[in-house]
Amino acid sequence: MSTTVTTNAPAEAEYEYFFRDGTMNNRRKILRGEEAVETFDEIPLVDVSGIFSDKYEERLLAAKKIADVCKTVGFMYIKNHGISQDLIDKVFELSRKYHAQPLAVKKEQDVYKSPTLRGYEIHYTKTPDGEAVKKGSFLYSYEPENDPQPPSLTPEQREQCIGIHNQWPAQFPEFKTTLLQYQATLLTLARALLRTFALGLGADEHYFDSIVTAPFVSIILQYYPPRAPGSTDLDGLGAHSDFETFTILNQDMVGGLEILNKNGIYVPAKPIRGTFVVNVGDFLQRISNDTFVSTVHRVRNASGVERYSIPFFFSFNMDAAVPVRESA
Repeated sequence: MSTTVTTNAPAEAEYEYFFRDGTMNNRRKILRGEEAVETFDEIPLVDVSGIFSDKYEERLLAAKKIADVCKTVGFMYIKNHGISQDLIDKVFELSRKYHAQPLAVKKEQDVYKSPTLRGYEIHYTKTPDGEAVKKGSFLYSYEPENDPQPPSLTPEQREQCIGIHNQWPAQFPEFKTTLLQYQATLLTLARALLRTFALGLGADEHYFDSIVTAPFVSIILQYYPPRAPGSTDLDGLGAHSDFETFTILNQDMVGGLEILNKNGIYVPAKPIRGTFVVNVGDFLQRISNDTFVSTVHRVRNASGVERYSIPFFFSFNMDAAVPVRESA
């Protein structure tokens, strides 16, 4: 007499794949049940009014709260940031107006007409019916003459400011004026945040001041068209981490940004009016000696409507050597 024993094969591990770079592991095991680790399941909302306080103790307290988020999540909403909602709304209005133009008109600012690739570019995706627009982008960068703290630059240093080759639509003067105003106000916020990060890492708050006198800044007016029902390609921007120092993201009320936690689960960063989303970039993780975390994220527009967002990428002077903190 013989018996047959049936055993179930162990469940095959599931992974979430993402792009980072060729030297790093680009997949994360999805952890559930007993395997799950402590991680975030929502994006923290932080009141940053304290970073502008005249009192050092209040700035330090704000820095500690922000540093805690940078060490664990790497993403946060910020409120009371000092940027006018009227200006934010105006920039989105102009972005919609710009992207609504015929492609031939936008191509007058084709990025390949700029030596530093500033201007308009379009990305396509494959569909069963051929190609469709995946994303449209208008890119512009730091113009030293527009800085609220105008730098003193040699001709060589000025040439490193890639925004001197920005392209602007001649028939649309309000576009340039408003976008440069937006850049100037974000520069003030970005420098305040950088001083806050320095405090949160245990350094003097002016630790980085001398190397953001003419910072690398890139601002992108992003347009994500709606995806057709049942579309298999929902990624407007595939999973990645930002490589600059940090990002200040202005998103519309449609949503689509998702943040990958340590369990391999994507957490939606649902839009909150009056806030920005700020995230740590790879460079800040590196110079913080991995104290702060640069977190993987993606954009998926499954809303059925158009989505607009405006990321502001901030980093150091192009010729700066940035020290790594030994401890924090």
